[in-house]
Amino acid sequence: MKVIKFVTTFLLLFILGIFACYGNVKYNSWTGNFIEAFEQTDADFKFYNIKINSIASNEKSEEDIKNMLIDVVKCFHIDESKIKWNIKKEENTMKIYTNIKDNSYSISFAAIKKNNKEYYIIIDILNNKLYKNIVDIYKNLYNLINKYSYDVEISTCIVGEYTKNLQLNKCNDILENILYNMNAKKIDRMEDYNYISISAYSNLLVENNLEYLDNKINLNIGIRYSENGEKTLLYMATPIIKLDY
Repeated sequence: MKVIKFVTTFLLLFILGIFACYGNVKYNSWTGNFIEAFEQTDADFKFYNIKINSIASNEKSEEDIKNMLIDVVKCFHIDESKIKWNIKKEENTMKIYTNIKDNSYSISFAAIKKNNKEYYIIIDILNNKLYKNIVDIYKNLYNLINKYSYDVEISTCIVGEYTKNLQLNKCNDILENILYNMNAKKIDRMEDYNYISISAYSNLLVENNLEYLDNKINLNIGIRYSENGEKTLLYMATPIIKLDY
């Protein structure tokens, strides 16, 4: 009887473990690989940016939209009292927006409702202190926004820097290493005198696919030389870079 009980318990724990692992795959697998690939570049972390575009149905009230932002702020352990609401109501339009800053984070939030239909929501988050918590941040934000919205797009970008102007061959090495570490295939490359941008498809980022030039892409890498301070900036994003660079 003890053997049967042990085997039954073991199988139950094994099955639960499978489900627990599966539940974490969507977030932790790609975010973990994404961070590791960034660290392999040896760039100094500068900041990361998360941009969220979503649509909330017309069943959501103004209070629901406010609660969404309050929940977002709680993800970053920022006090709710820092939210200063700005609300503009016109004939067929309502805008709810705010900007919040603390020592590490800057959060911009805008919700626009037109003709009594859906709210169009834009959330822009920047952190310049720590990047390894991006796994939990992404997971929490994804789950949170999906409670309010039926259409969610999230773009994540980590920016690093090198304290010198890198030669083209070195830039190409960095780009190729990222593609290799992300198991990615190059789809498109654009190059100018001071920047290089590569769009690629990675099997590790399938949750973030976009259609581009009759191809799927989910990884965007940019390298730009900054004449201010003689630095080279590295941008690594999924699915695309949504920063001016």
